[in-house]
Amino acid sequence: MLTTLWIMTVASVAAMAAALAGRTSVYAARNRVELERAYWRAAGCARRAQAAMDAALDTAATPEQATLIWRILNHAVAGSALIVGCNVSLEAAGTRLDLNAASDEAVANLAVALGYGNDEARAMADSLTDWRHAEGSIRPLGDARELSRVRGFENFARFDSVVSVEPGRISFATAPVTVLLAVPGVTPELATAIVARQQSGAPIADLSEALASVSEASAATLASRYSDAMRMTTADPDAWLLRSIASSGLPPNTFVLQWRLGRVGRRIVVLRVRRL
Repeated sequence: MLTTLWIMTVASVAAMAAALAGRTSVYAARNRVELERAYWRAAGCARRAQAAMDAALDTAATPEQATLIWRILNHAVAGSALIVGCNVSLEAAGTRLDLNAASDEAVANLAVALGYGNDEARAMADSLTDWRHAEGSIRPLGDARELSRVRGFENFARFDSVVSVEPGRISFATAPVTVLLAVPGVTPELATAIVARQQSGAPIADLSEALASVSEASAATLASRYSDAMRMTTADPDAWLLRSIASSGLPPNTFVLQWRLGRVGRRIVVLRVRRL
């Protein structure tokens, strides 16, 4: 009798284990299916956003007008009916400081703009340089969040919105004051004037355009570093980053898709696809 009970117990446990394993497999398969659906929804919205960009560029009567549309592409696309129901966003490369291309001076300037003291900021920039050269060769950061592992940058939340590892010169059309202050020769007054032009819908095409609205002291500071500032900045974003987010299933499986976009004439081209 006891033997029979033990056999029945073992069989029940085995059956339960098999049922649980089967349920786990079913859930895993369902999640894969829902994630694939989320991917296609995100990709579909990304294509619709691309079509909206092409439509905006098609309205340009001249190459110069197409360049202006590219400069403020996020505004041109934001109200398009093509992206209704989609969770998409556009950010110009150069809206944030590219950590892999930034000089020690630019990193220190950014830290000062965020409230760190001059000596502390220089020490932080040195720490980042040491981190990137730790193995005897230049080691680029693969993700901006890696910065939190560098001495002095432990409070990454202060840097999260102003740093990136996306290649791109700092964009006059989209960079905030804090990022503009990383540029040698750019004073708070000049950075504020550049952002004011952004907000007016007519970002500057050249640094000299902003000089008329700043003091002689700010103009002189820029003049002393003009060539350095020009190398580090651009009127027209080097690329745009399109992020498309979609979910499927309950609980939701979410897919985040990022495209790096370039422009050829009046058409948008996808330069890189990345899952975030």
